[in-house]
Amino acid sequence: MKTSPAQQIFAREFDSDYFLLSKNLQELIQRKIDQMGAHLATFPHTRLQGAAGNYRLRVGDYRVIYAFDLARNVVFLKLVGHRREVCR
Repeated sequence: MKTSPAQQIFAREFDSDYFLLSKNLQELIQRKIDQMGAHLATFPHTRLQGAAGNYRLRVGDYRVIYAFDLARNVVFLKLVGHRREVCR
């Protein structure tokens, strides 16, 4: 049985930083988010240290900070930015 891709909910902070990035980088990040959402249950999630329930997705030098609810099949996209700035 094939599951449907996870619903993506974008935080205001995510959107404001995401739309400042170049179109190529936006497409790369969106592709990676879609890939994660299509395989949410089996995707290798990397938990952030000291941030309960938050995970990071690596896209080159950029990171996407997110949380997810497997039961509801939802991904909450919280932040996006360069690794030097986001993971602090």
